[in-house]
Amino acid sequence: SRSCRMIPRGRCFSVMKHSALLLGIVLVCVEFQVAQSVVLQDTTFSMSFRVQKDEFDRALAETKELLAFAEEKKMSPNTIMFIRAARDKVDSALKEFAKRQEEEAAAEARKQGTAPVPTTLTDKEIGVKSLKGEGAKKCSIKKYPASDLVSLLKNGKIDLRKPFIITGGMKALDMMRRMFTSENLLTNTELQLKYLSPVKAKEKRSFDKQQSHVPEDEQYEYSLVTMEKYFMNCFNLKAKPDFRKNGGADTEHCEQTVAAALLMSNTTIFDMFEKGVAGELAWLQKMEPGREWFAAKASDLQSLVSDKVDLKSNLQKSSSNFFTFGPAGSGEQLRQESIPFSDGLVHGKRRWFLMAPKDFEKLREKAKDVLEPASAFMFFEQQKEELEEDFGLGGKKMKFWECNQLPGEIIYIPSGTIYTSLNLHDGLSYKQNIATSLKAVAERVNNNIWAPETGVVPNGYQFGACFDYMDFASAGQKLDNQVNPLQGQIIQQIMAQYYPGEKAQNLLILNVLAECNSVMTAEGLDQELVTSTYCPRVWDICVSKLERNANSLGASIPSWLKSTPKPDQIKAEL
Repeated sequence: SRSCRMIPRGRCFSVMKHSALLLGIVLVCVEFQVAQSVVLQDTTFSMSFRVQKDEFDRALAETKELLAFAEEKKMSPNTIMFIRAARDKVDSALKEFAKRQEEEAAAEARKQGTAPVPTTLTDKEIGVKSLKGEGAKKCSIKKYPASDLVSLLKNGKIDLRKPFIITGGMKALDMMRRMFTSENLLTNTELQLKYLSPVKAKEKRSFDKQQSHVPEDEQYEYSLVTMEKYFMNCFNLKAKPDFRKNGGADTEHCEQTVAAALLMSNTTIFDMFEKGVAGELAWLQKMEPGREWFAAKASDLQSLVSDKVDLKSNLQKSSSNFFTFGPAGSGEQLRQESIPFSDGLVHGKRRWFLMAPKDFEKLREKAKDVLEPASAFMFFEQQKEELEEDFGLGGKKMKFWECNQLPGEIIYIPSGTIYTSLNLHDGLSYKQNIATSLKAVAERVNNNIWAPETGVVPNGYQFGACFDYMDFASAGQKLDNQVNPLQGQIIQQIMAQYYPGEKAQNLLILNVLAECNSVMTAEGLDQELVTSTYCPRVWDICVSKLERNANSLGASIPSWLKSTPKPDQIKAEL
């Protein structure tokens, strides 16, 4: 160009070169911008969907129609998903509103005393789905109406060596079902439940008494959990939809048995339950007010034991009244109790299996390669049918009893009977230990004070703590029930290992005093029965030892403990 001629040749070439390069870059950029402007990218839109408070029903109907139309016209998946999300939002809001209305109505109805009687322990949010099947195909346990029980027992028409079921024996069943629901249980924020993980629960199961000389709390690694945590572990409290538990493998370890007074602090509630077996054989239940009174005084005595010990709970261990509860699929292994008991079902449905000890021993011997200690769920699901088909279970030489228990029915289980029970639905029952005679009452009391012949640690040796250096020889001499010298030496070492020091031994002494207080204050028990127990001979000795231990700890015992208990002593307070 003319302008370029005025510039030196080298420089002119350089300018032209750079200008061309710049022009090229500009053209590329323009082309890129044009290309970019006509290509759409994947985009996520956030949109508001406002529904007026009086138009939720209309909005739900319209979004349902839109969704049906979109699916009919086979619109794109994203469009269908968008409309479905709108419908679900409206539907969820309406359901939540209906739920709140229902809860408010139920609360108001409870205030007015008109709420319907709950038919389940749990609601749909918390509950575990019931097991499939009906349980036992037939009932081989004899049933008697509660109205005939008194005359049948009086005339010896009921064999207390065999199980039986009482129908119509829970007269206040509706009131019980209102009182004992998961909603009400969750209001107990103080109770600490002993919980075993599935692995630990499996390790605990055995047909033989393992480590009988070791206290149970030392054998197993229990976790103490709140009622809320228990319902999270074993039911579906706060469970997300994909993590809800099913009855069986998820819940087989979950059944709990808790002293009644620990579950419900207002013990007057228990008056609604028929004592003993539908009101009969209720001698042990006469002792419960004295036991509860003593446990309620735990705060006066807590300084005498370790801070780690929940003294109130510990003093209720020998209670005769309990609640048993758990989700569908829960229930423990085949086992036996040393004392008869009754079990009245409040909620749920239970399948029971029972055998006489001699028949069970035959079964164990014949099926030793197959019969293993397992949860109730695994027994019914995997073992029972094989034992019947291949090993003669149910035959003349290995008979068993089986039945389904329904709400309002009370089952009686004799001492020593091999049994297991499976919760087919979420369930709760009221269990009571039974003494079939006054002699049995005295034996039960004495077994919790001094019974070296049982070999049970610590219950059978607790009176030894009332002597310096755990002197078992002096304890046995005082009660005319000497311990075998060799056995005594071994047990004395075990007791010293697990109960070292004054605070640990004070716990054993208090267990003895609590047991004696329960029988010595019981109204309606024959005083000859009281004098036939060890209590009149051990009370002063144990109080004296407790006071000496307290003095050495720089503490003191309460004045009420220094008086010998009498039947009318606690009536006013209770």
